[in-house]
Amino acid sequence: MRVLIVLLAMIATAQAQGVSYIGMCNPTWDCDKTLQAWGGKPIVFGWLEQSFGNRCRCVEQALQAPQAKTLRVHLINSPCMRNLRCGRRDALYGFTTKSANRAVHNSRSRLRKVFQRTVMRVRHRLTRANGQVVCYVSPCLECDLNDAARKVLLAIVSRYLPDCVPVDNPLRASCLSGYTCEKHGPDTDLHKPCIYDLDGTTVTSETELRAIGRQVRQCHLKFYWEAWMNCNDDSGRFVLPSLRQCNSSLTQMKEAGSKKWN
Repeated sequence: MRVLIVLLAMIATAQAQGVSYIGMCNPTWDCDKTLQAWGGKPIVFGWLEQSFGNRCRCVEQALQAPQAKTLRVHLINSPCMRNLRCGRRDALYGFTTKSANRAVHNSRSRLRKVFQRTVMRVRHRLTRANGQVVCYVSPCLECDLNDAARKVLLAIVSRYLPDCVPVDNPLRASCLSGYTCEKHGPDTDLHKPCIYDLDGTTVTSETELRAIGRQVRQCHLKFYWEAWMNCNDDSGRFVLPSLRQCNSSLTQMKEAGSKKWN
């Protein structure tokens, strides 16, 4: 089914709260539990492409669900470049921030080719989705690229995914004017239109979550996050995302989906 066109003027007043399932493309992610946790309610979720796997079987199953869906996808992983932990499948593998900024402007570079394939893979998935779908596409998770490079990636998203809202998610820089701005963790200084994701920040109580909710009440999308959503364990040892074992329980998923921001 064709993805619904969403106008920025309309989404500024919409409110949705969901889960930041960053590791959902990992082949060990439990799709049955995920769909069971959602039940028949509208689905609001986010994920990261490429790093955890290309097939994203659980994302595809979620998109096939009949109920209305709101989704946010990050296409490439900038933290892995920053932390020198990219896997070979990652678009930024082998790049520094400086070399990546240059490569983005070269349509024949490996970075651009991987990014283009990723865009088209997401586009293919969305064309087969069922029900009403509202989609937000962030070219680069917690991005270290400069303004000019991010503009190139956002333009590609706008060209090939015209029915989705392009999202700018820089790590430290200000968001580009004219785009929905997404920030994570402690960075709650946001202006409409915006998306807020707890990614990287652990909230220990409903009181704390509600306090954050008040700080970002202007944002039309808010995503709850816990470390297990990245398929992390308690060992502290780094494992490539594609090799992690995702062991989340149905209880964890239900609780994450029921968190109240206000």
